[in-house]
Amino acid sequence: MEWMRRLTRFNQKHVPVIGFLAPILTTICLLSACQRAETPTPSQTKEDGVDSAAIYQEWAYREIFANTLGKAEEYAYRSAMLSKDSVMENSSMILLCYIYYREGKQDQLQMLMQTISPESYTNVMDIQWQVEQAKTNHERQLYAIAIILLLLISGIVCYWYIHRMRAQAVLYQHRIDRVRQELLSKESNPTEFATLSINEAKQGIDVLFAIINDQNISQMGKEEEQAVLKALPFIDAPLAALLAKASSPLTPKETYFCIMEYYGKNDRQKARSFCCSEQAIRSTKSRLNKKIDLSILHLE
Repeated sequence: MEWMRRLTRFNQKHVPVIGFLAPILTTICLLSACQRAETPTPSQTKEDGVDSAAIYQEWAYREIFANTLGKAEEYAYRSAMLSKDSVMENSSMILLCYIYYREGKQDQLQMLMQTISPESYTNVMDIQWQVEQAKTNHERQLYAIAIILLLLISGIVCYWYIHRMRAQAVLYQHRIDRVRQELLSKESNPTEFATLSINEAKQGIDVLFAIINDQNISQMGKEEEQAVLKALPFIDAPLAALLAKASSPLTPKETYFCIMEYYGKNDRQKARSFCCSEQAIRSTKSRLNKKIDLSILHLE
């Protein structure tokens, strides 16, 4: 039964996030699929003879700016062999000449240059510009994909943060409403306050109110701590019971810290109430963990 309860809590907590991530992951998959569809693999060109020469030529360009000239030579050669018109064949031969030039294969370059027209000689060095252009276009695609991914990640983080803050606000308000109801019930039953003087009860409630509402409590000391500890059993009995589990007596600041932790205050809110840095709050938390398990104070 315990694992079923845990699974239910996990689903309730994460289903909204999963629902938000689903379209984002779908978009990423579609982008990836589109990119793959636009750049077929060599195995696909073998199965599909349509425009195979142009496809191999495109792959040759990509291998050139990836600086894998051996693969580029292979693809350019296949493109020349599969060309069905003189224009495609001539461009593939010029591309192959450029690859031979880059590889330093002078013999193959001279032999191939004899097979193309003299007018095409000047086009061999133009390949460099085409390679740079193709490389620039490829980099732009990568930048666009990176920007899209960063935007998606930013959206996920923002959504998670907003969802977390809303959930915390709901739990916090629930806790406040429960305390308010308990206070009202105590007022209708004044005999329960018989052990407390009016001044002690008022002071304890004022201290608790200041803590809950992020007021400045940096000047509060032992007197205020004792007042709130006396009032807590009548205001929030579960919290009073949790504080009693400390292995050693708590200082006033540690008591206030535990109350803040119980009511879901973050480090920034604690630091503002204590008029100190967040680093000091983390140091207090580290010392306090040796006296009491702070996890028992967290809102469910």
